[in-house]
Amino acid sequence: METIFIKGLIIGFVIAVPIGPTGLLCMSRSLYGGSRYGLLSWLGVATGDALAGGVAPLGLTMVSKFFFERHAWLNFLVGLVFCYFGIRILITGPAKPVPIVGPSKLLSGYTSTFFMTLTNPATFASVFGMYAGWGVKIPKDEYLSAALLAAAIFIGTAAWWLAIGATLSFCHNDLSKSAISTINIVSGALIVAVGVAFVVWV
Repeated sequence: METIFIKGLIIGFVIAVPIGPTGLLCMSRSLYGGSRYGLLSWLGVATGDALAGGVAPLGLTMVSKFFFERHAWLNFLVGLVFCYFGIRILITGPAKPVPIVGPSKLLSGYTSTFFMTLTNPATFASVFGMYAGWGVKIPKDEYLSAALLAAAIFIGTAAWWLAIGATLSFCHNDLSKSAISTINIVSGALIVAVGVAFVVWV
């Protein structure tokens, strides 16, 4: 059990370190919508990674088969979502950061990144790849071990994003308006580019 938990922590952390389009979206939200909005967005990513991590070792072929057999239209759908959020960042970025505090807005921050992570076939591909590399094997009926692994992945992923969020919150006041705008433009453009790639290469 301890070995599974430690491996889960490492896997969760390693999966989170490469800052992809969803991570850029979370960073932009943190800068413009406030730390709570960014935090809940990051926790949505961590939850999606954890759920994928819990499903994969159980050998739930129906779930994994669903995602991999439908990777083409899922890539297309995820690409459209990335394009939407990227364009939204580019054209609606406020001149001055305005913290988002409404419960519905905060909840949408969590749910949007959760579904973006969970419906992205690359999430399952990276999890399966990490399991193969680390030799993670859990018997089909070992639900407790799978749950422990998922919890560890969540903690490892969330720890990385909390560190990023804390750094952004600490440095936010030292960033000039132009610097924040530049970060916003670059992140929005990269998210759109990734979205277009998903749509084109289905």
